[in-house]
Amino acid sequence: MGIQSPLAQQEVDYLIVGGGSAGCVLADRLSENGKFEVLLLEAGPRDRSPFIHIPAGFLSLLDNPNLSWRYGSEPQASSNGRVIAYPQGKMLGGTGSLNGMLYVRSAQAEHKRWLEEGCEGWSFDDVLPIYDRLENIDGAAPHKRMPVSSFVKQHYLSSAFLQACGQAGLMVRDTLNGVEREGAAAFHQNRQGRFRMGPAQTYLRIARARLNLRIKTNALAQRIVFEGTRAVGAQVLCDGQTLYVKARKEIIISCGSIRSPQLLQLSGVGPAKLLDSLGIPVVLDQAGVGQNLQDHYSVRLTQRVSGTGTLNERTRGIALASELLNYVARGRGVLTMGASSCAAFAKSTPTLDAPDLQLSFAPASFEPGTYQLERQGGMTISVYQSYPQSKGSVLICSTDPAQMPSIQPNYLSEAGDCSALLTGLRLAREIFSMPALRRWGIEETLPGTATQSDAQWIDYAREKGVSGYHLVGTCRMGASGNAVVDPQLRVRGLQGLRVVDASILPSCTSGNSNAPTLMVAEKGADMILASTHH
Repeated sequence: MGIQSPLAQQEVDYLIVGGGSAGCVLADRLSENGKFEVLLLEAGPRDRSPFIHIPAGFLSLLDNPNLSWRYGSEPQASSNGRVIAYPQGKMLGGTGSLNGMLYVRSAQAEHKRWLEEGCEGWSFDDVLPIYDRLENIDGAAPHKRMPVSSFVKQHYLSSAFLQACGQAGLMVRDTLNGVEREGAAAFHQNRQGRFRMGPAQTYLRIARARLNLRIKTNALAQRIVFEGTRAVGAQVLCDGQTLYVKARKEIIISCGSIRSPQLLQLSGVGPAKLLDSLGIPVVLDQAGVGQNLQDHYSVRLTQRVSGTGTLNERTRGIALASELLNYVARGRGVLTMGASSCAAFAKSTPTLDAPDLQLSFAPASFEPGTYQLERQGGMTISVYQSYPQSKGSVLICSTDPAQMPSIQPNYLSEAGDCSALLTGLRLAREIFSMPALRRWGIEETLPGTATQSDAQWIDYAREKGVSGYHLVGTCRMGASGNAVVDPQLRVRGLQGLRVVDASILPSCTSGNSNAPTLMVAEKGADMILASTHH
């Protein structure tokens, strides 16, 4: 087994920095033909915690300092001075081992935008075969890497949400992953049976026995090493020792939308003024590195629910003991659930070509601004605008790779974002008022029915909104300007270096970001392997 073998100063063909969702896919695909020596570096530990593998256990991982980076934004003026939390995975599988396991493909609308920005080869038709290649839908294609599973059993409130969407005039569909995005449907999960099946538990589990793949955990990349403008290796802090790994062919950075631009900047690739201020020798003055940060800003409406049976009550006391027994004995119950169960995609204005709002439903409710379950029964609709115009940045403020960079998301800084969000919040309240859900709801607890005017809604959004954890864009793909990578995911102006993760997406996808990240990594692997034949 390649994992945890000693790491000496050495040379490999491909060095993959970052063992998250994209890194796991790349490690599998680049080592698959047996021709290349591949080394995967991950700053965190292995994915051994039982809370990783029990679907509902993700809530206990978000603030775990050993398994989460626990990033936080700078205090946000646009969010009433609050620090917004970003619990990104710090383990094999990265956020794919820590997320809510919701699987939503990218949609036609965002691919159209990307083509307009010069991302040739990234049309919806281009990537559709890639999604088809990786998805094992409800066990029908066990030879494919990624289980994409329906919920074991839909909670009665989730079924009521879909009925309420229909009563509110939305189309109710069989899946969120069809060609048409507008409408409501149940989510699919990256789960098989009772267990999470993220990229570490699928791609990497298959690949790790190969002799030509080595995986090193607790290995923090400090910087990429260049000879002129060619990336030739990486300096790595591993078990207290600084080591050097050389790459014969390419280095692939797959650290996500916060750490990938941070590593580039630490390596001398970024805005020259920033690098000069920290005494970092400039390899490439690229102002786009760390810019264009985009994320979904999620705002919740919560209703108190009569009776028992929401996740709030079922995950404590005697009820939890019953759920544990149900989970262990039958692989069923609330412990098989992830972050949400269903969603609706809708348009903020009828003239739009595609929906720009997502309303996600959970048969649970949380303490305001957190993911801590309330004690009393509740249900939640979380609303966000799919294509935010507000953009932010990720910029280093130290030469220490272990220090958190400065994260400025600037949520709701654009008027268009506020306008769309208002429509979504009012739609969520309307859905709660439909007969299918009204029979269960006692009262609106957040924000409360006193919130009526536009100003009141936006004040509430600024006070209580949270990250959707769908950060993208900080190493933007494009053909010109401040685009960091080209459509082949090669860092523009350099050789031997690519970025392959969600940071290359020019803008948010309309849904959750993990499935598009897997697609990016699969397509990136194809490109890397194709380049070896030229």
